Amino acid sequence: MPAKLVVIGDSLSQGFASLAVTRVDESFGAILAKCLGLKAGEWRTPDFSGQGGLPLNLEWLASELAGAFGNDLTRFEWGGAVFKITELMDRSEDYWERGVGSRPVATSGPYHNLAVWGFKVADAYAVTDQLCYEKTRDSRDDFFGLPSEPKLRTALRVLNSAQQFEREPQTQISRAREIAKQEGGIENLIVWLGTNNVLATVLDLEIRETGKSPPSLAESLADKFNLWSVEAFRAEYDQLVEQVLSIKARRVIVATIPHVTIPPVTRGVNKGRAVLKEGQKYFDYYTRFFIRDNSFDASRDPHLTQTEARRIDERIDAFNKIIAAAAKANGWCLVDMCDALDRAAFRRNLGKPIYDFPPAISDLTTQLFQIDKNGKRNSGGLFSLDAVHPTHSGYALIAHEFRKAMMDYYKMKMGEIDFAAERAKDSLINHPPRTLDDIFGMFQTLESRFHFSRWMIKGM
Repeated sequence: MPAKLVVIGDSLSQGFASLAVTRVDESFGAILAKCLGLKAGEWRTPDFSGQGGLPLNLEWLASELAGAFGNDLTRFEWGGAVFKITELMDRSEDYWERGVGSRPVATSGPYHNLAVWGFKVADAYAVTDQLCYEKTRDSRDDFFGLPSEPKLRTALRVLNSAQQFEREPQTQISRAREIAKQEGGIENLIVWLGTNNVLATVLDLEIRETGKSPPSLAESLADKFNLWSVEAFRAEYDQLVEQVLSIKARRVIVATIPHVTIPPVTRGVNKGRAVLKEGQKYFDYYTRFFIRDNSFDASRDPHLTQTEARRIDERIDAFNKIIAAAAKANGWCLVDMCDALDRAAFRRNLGKPIYDFPPAISDLTTQLFQIDKNGKRNSGGLFSLDAVHPTHSGYALIAHEFRKAMMDYYKMKMGEIDFAAERAKDSLINHPPRTLDDIFGMFQTLESRFHFSRWMIKGM
């Protein structure tokens, strides 16, 4: 019987949230699998639930701090809290480098969710399980560090969890071909890549552009560049298209790249702390989310300018034209996630998003997730604590967009999404760790007194 759904993608397809991949079985693909009639266990996904996930789950860390110190961290408890954080980091490192998380896992076949966080377009056909093994097999205990090569450790677990290397090197594409061969084809193949060919511009707050030719795999893995030229992106996406065609899936669904200047990982600031006016889309500067408007100094603090932010979004628009052209040329379904996020954006739409939210999650926004003194959410809800990746409710919204597009384009029937039930699974929204306000407050205090962001970027 053909596989009903296979997903090739990056963090957005894997279900990454709050700086970790934890519950792949709750990704937007898992929600779609349910809509397609698959039951629990019929859609194979890797397990990353140990120690909060890989590399470090901020929600898990905040919850552990709350368990150790209570709902509020006093100034006298911060010394112990810092030690607790390093202890948790060490536990995570031990688990994924030398413990249970590093050991082979037997499966009945390749995973149906083949997504790997951090993957760029070319990684789908260029990053192999053997490369991942070679890069991660040697590690040493580092009390103050996170698991080494976390992206490649994730990829190894996805591409070859059993760590058996008798066959040819395996990639996301080759594993999908294997599923098609073993299960008699693939009915629905989702391929959503390209965000990581631009995302790091807003994480680094600087632009490092490729030349017209794609960079080497070594350069890409070393993050030498964070913005692909249009020519380089087209060359890699054209090759991806050829690879996808070789899988011979019955239906292929691709998606556009969201504008990365919208997620709250950056904070838009105007000169004189002015607010955006009607018709304006871009702020004068984009800086770290924890830098307050009244403390931002363009001569000191890391930032992107309005011109650079426009350049990044315009490059994404060019990438999306390439994706849309490929979809049209091959008869594939196109999901316009870029347009959906534009309509859902809070600050860019002057506090009045024009997206038609399902009622059960209509109170959630794209703002930074924050809680009040009573531990209740008072802003955000669509983005997790890393301010880049969605919460589970946000992933339900992504599933909603894919479902609508698939049903419309292919005239297929799919089950409904129960948004109330999906929201009930969202631990961050339903039970936010009470220590969050203390952690964000610490960031802001460090910034105001020591200009924390100046040296923070050097370690990222």
